[in-house]
Amino acid sequence: MFKMTKKLKNLFIHRRRLENDDKVIINPYKAIPESLRVSIVGTHLYRYGIHIYRPPCIGNDYHRNWYYNPLFILFMEFVYLFRSITAFFISAEPNENRKYFIYLGDYMYCIGAKTHINLAAICDVSIGISLLLLTIYNHHRGIRPTFLYSLDFLAGRMTPSAACLNDNRYIENLLTKTRWIVNYCEFNTRAVGIVSFILSAWPLWFKCTTIEFLTYGLPWSIIFAFASYFTFSAYFWNMAYFYILCNFLCYRLREINDLVVRLSQLQLKQRCIRKLMNKSNLRLLRTHLNRIGKDIQHFNNNYYKNVILIIVTLLGTFLNVVLYTALFVPVDLTIRFSLFYAVLLTTSAIYFLLNTASLVYNEAGVSRKVLNKFYISQIQNHNPCTLYNILLTIESQSHKRMGFYFLCMFIINSSRFFEIAAFIMMFFLKIVQLSFTKQLI
Repeated sequence: MFKMTKKLKNLFIHRRRLENDDKVIINPYKAIPESLRVSIVGTHLYRYGIHIYRPPCIGNDYHRNWYYNPLFILFMEFVYLFRSITAFFISAEPNENRKYFIYLGDYMYCIGAKTHINLAAICDVSIGISLLLLTIYNHHRGIRPTFLYSLDFLAGRMTPSAACLNDNRYIENLLTKTRWIVNYCEFNTRAVGIVSFILSAWPLWFKCTTIEFLTYGLPWSIIFAFASYFTFSAYFWNMAYFYILCNFLCYRLREINDLVVRLSQLQLKQRCIRKLMNKSNLRLLRTHLNRIGKDIQHFNNNYYKNVILIIVTLLGTFLNVVLYTALFVPVDLTIRFSLFYAVLLTTSAIYFLLNTASLVYNEAGVSRKVLNKFYISQIQNHNPCTLYNILLTIESQSHKRMGFYFLCMFIINSSRFFEIAAFIMMFFLKIVQLSFTKQLI
């Protein structure tokens, strides 16, 4: 590993010269300077009870809060799931059923959208439960979140070179994106808990007596806020690390692509440059690409293919139901605003996930293009050994599934992104059609 990265050192060293002398210099062969580190990278999934596995970077003296215990989170989510299922099947027509909805703290009944919002709540809470059960299953089988180890260099626990990232520009970009996504998730997870409490407590306050609100409405609103917070944390922190991981893999591929492009543009008449085209360096290039392909496949098969399936399926259903309610069901303005806020977050989450997943495939496609151009540029030199090794690299790239799978059937790319988005929109239109048909009948 060290030998491979050392051979590429001279090819990237000039990019580490900075115009501003006051700027902190990042040396890929040393830990990132403390002022630039994102020291909490790799800890969120354990700290917030999303994973059971405790990473080595978290010291033995750290104890997470009791309400982030995965068993407590699972209990709270199951409680609200069973509450929503029960309320979903109770008829809202007889007035004598009102007391059951008050006992269940069903704010959906109070705003006149019992069926739709309870269905949305079932889908939403099911995401958190499914992701947590997936984590428990993986932990029981001994499957660890190894993708976290690849990002240790962002917190200064290893060097960027040890993580196979050598270009100073890409290290800085990845640090910037990591800080942004961490701050975004920290803010929105807290906001979701507050908005969820208001969404539940507001209609119950106006539809219940003071005793009923304090006895049933307030406790259920608190439970709903906790369940929403835990669920949102589960899929947003998973997507945050997926975003960081995909950008990390893209930058690794881009380093190779930059190298190949530069080699294609060199005039190989100079003796010192011909040495770059020897068999060992071309084999080194192929080895790096093979390792990136294996990492992508490993991260996908061990964890993220199931996470993507759970989030896209259930979050897409949740989005359709909430959007229909916000548009067509007569509700209070405050409630409608909260529903549109949920729609905005859900839409951005799905778009964010699919767009992030397509980054890796698109960059791998660039790799295939630059390798073909590289091959064409070497034909005039009539070096059979060089051409043969380039062809081996192209063939190796062509046979790999360089991307994240969806249902193990296809790799998510730009076109698949729009296909999935179109499918979700078709589902929404079908819900609208069925609802209007039912009203006409």
